[in-house]
Amino acid sequence: MNRAARAGIGRDGGGRVVYVVGTFPLVTTTFIDREISALRVLGVDVRIVAVRRPSPDAPLSNEQRELARGTSYLIPIAWRSLVAAHLRFLLSRPTVYVGTLAYLVSRPHPDLRLRARTILHFGEGVYAAHVVGDRDLRELHAHFADRAATIALVASRMLRRPFSLSVHAGADIFVRPVLLREKFTAARHVVTCTSHNKAHLARLVGDDVDRKISFVPHGLDLTSQRPGRPAANDLPVVLAVGQLAERKGFADLVAACDVVRNQGYRFVCRIIGSGPQRAELDELIAGLSLSDTVSLQGALPHEAVVDHYRRATMVVLPCVRTAEGDIDGIPNVLVEAMALGVPVVSSDLPALRELITNDVDGLLVPEGDVKRLADAVRRLLDEPGLRQRLGAEARRTVVERFDLAQNVRTFAETLWPGLAGARTIPARRLP
Repeated sequence: MNRAARAGIGRDGGGRVVYVVGTFPLVTTTFIDREISALRVLGVDVRIVAVRRPSPDAPLSNEQRELARGTSYLIPIAWRSLVAAHLRFLLSRPTVYVGTLAYLVSRPHPDLRLRARTILHFGEGVYAAHVVGDRDLRELHAHFADRAATIALVASRMLRRPFSLSVHAGADIFVRPVLLREKFTAARHVVTCTSHNKAHLARLVGDDVDRKISFVPHGLDLTSQRPGRPAANDLPVVLAVGQLAERKGFADLVAACDVVRNQGYRFVCRIIGSGPQRAELDELIAGLSLSDTVSLQGALPHEAVVDHYRRATMVVLPCVRTAEGDIDGIPNVLVEAMALGVPVVSSDLPALRELITNDVDGLLVPEGDVKRLADAVRRLLDEPGLRQRLGAEARRTVVERFDLAQNVRTFAETLWPGLAGARTIPARRLP
């Protein structure tokens, strides 16, 4: 009998699973969208409670807009409902209400600002419990170990229902994590998407809590992943996709493009995404007189990003570990590009080595090494045979290890044995 069954989440139970997320949906978290849709195909009754809506101008896909229509949002707050929620649980379960607040606030925090934020998240958790209700609720499931996990922990106590947790690479586990051990101790089970994350979390939370952590990679819907072919008379396209944040290494990519251009190569580099590093990258591109070579495309809907993959000569994502310790896991951008047979270049970091084997299904270069990054880009520009070989092997890697049907069923069976029933997700194989 597995841990989930011993914990009372056995094969005979049914009921809703309520996903608790922060801002939803987002162009940077399409793996959550795929997971929810696939679970529903398997017969799991998934409902979504999110803290915030995306900004009105967010470039969402049609599928994401459909998911948003079925999501319950905590903000903007309906103040009467918020007050009613707190009065409800304060009066009906005063010991649980006061005890949960006292426990969370009294635990160690990196600073007073984050302690105040925990109080805010406690308030949202009580409200979420009121919104969710406990009728036919099987379990709450939080994505990311930050506010969503705190909200799910609070709501689970108010409703006397278990909660589980999906943990991804990000500042919430690598940079000043808040209440991490407390959340893991309270959670019934925790799933993370890389073995590097799992090892890191084990060091943080200790062996006794580590026993409830499982590693399950994300899955990718391979049905629509049909490779394109760049036009023969176009300039080669070096494509990068991701949040414009330091850990993505885009400043190194711009610098490498400068090196390659100065060696006489003609190509274009397109960087898709938005984020805090936009102004810095604009300034760097202008300072190196690279405006005719490197362009920042902004955030785009997922369908448009896939079209860019199909026309790319290569996808480059030179991730770095920041001074604060923030580091990427396995970027879904690389998995998507590899599924389309596009050769990829990234950094030789622990989680990335779980996806890419250097010179087999992609190229890995030392993080922060602009010269080696430029060498890798130039090598792919020079060698069409290498591009073809790496692209073909990349597709094979994704089919074998990141198939949506296989990985989401593993995810469901890890957390909720038997809940997915006998249904299957249609076979998804690359052409």
